[in-house]
Amino acid sequence: MCSCTSPSRSMSRDKDTRASFPSRPTAASINRSNPCAGRAGERTSALDDASQMSDGSMALEVNGTRLYAETVGEGTPTLCLHGGPGTDSSGLVRALAPLAQPLGLRLVFYDHRGHGRSRWEPVEQCTQHQLVADIEGVRRALGVDTVHVLGISWGGFLGLMYAGRYPRSLRTLIVVGASASGAFMARAEDNARREATPAQWAAYRSLWDGSLSDDDSFRRAFETIRPLYFFDKRLAAESLMARADTRHRIAVRNFIIRHEYPAYDCRRELSRIACPTLVAVGRHDWICPVDQAEEIHALVPQSELAVFERSGHSPHVEERPAFIERVGSFLGCARATV
Repeated sequence: MCSCTSPSRSMSRDKDTRASFPSRPTAASINRSNPCAGRAGERTSALDDASQMSDGSMALEVNGTRLYAETVGEGTPTLCLHGGPGTDSSGLVRALAPLAQPLGLRLVFYDHRGHGRSRWEPVEQCTQHQLVADIEGVRRALGVDTVHVLGISWGGFLGLMYAGRYPRSLRTLIVVGASASGAFMARAEDNARREATPAQWAAYRSLWDGSLSDDDSFRRAFETIRPLYFFDKRLAAESLMARADTRHRIAVRNFIIRHEYPAYDCRRELSRIACPTLVAVGRHDWICPVDQAEEIHALVPQSELAVFERSGHSPHVEERPAFIERVGSFLGCARATV
């Protein structure tokens, strides 16, 4: 049940955001073709709703780099932050596009600096601090005062940091399968050791110990451990189909794992988050378990916790109807406070 509480700060500055959001954001270039869509008439699975794919792609000039972005739907601008690190937003477009129409949102997906189809900057320029600054840069490039932010997995880490550092830039925050500190790594390793097959365990270790040296081996290792992310293992194969065109970059992943994750801890910043926040997690999430979500919920002032009982790391995929309903209820309560 959604509990509607009044925000601790005024949200009146958000009132004109929908009207001011242009039909297409100002960008360095816009390509209206859909690079993520399959062949005409093709629908690969429930994860690939071809009728609700990208409306267009664009390039955003942000903080001295160029970011690849796509938009889906019409309505309130919502920045969708992909996970990883080292992958891109292509799979997330397929997974989240069905939210746009029923929730009245314009979903804005982009590949983080140094990732995917964005410019591959030197990895030293891809710190989490810089990536958070880039989120603010994307908001400014879109020409809107405030945005909804939806962060999945590692994208949720960045979303938490962003909301703590730029609290007046958000209407709402939704994080899915996130953690507020690097403490999740030890738990994830214990869970992987217990649940993984020998091949999955070897792949897991290679993804975290820096031994992978090329992008193709990164892709294969991630495909091997993919079933661990799902409560319903049958969805793992469908998920891989939806992510078939993901661009992998092991160099940026290794940099962030080695130099960013060990020091990652935004718990002290969470009390600064001033917007309604939904913390979502799958009951069977092995990498960012329920207790990580509970910690975030306890530290964020205006937060709600949603545990999806038949999901692993991706409740937005495994329990999509329930996820859409829960997010819709949350956004309805948030809008009622304006």
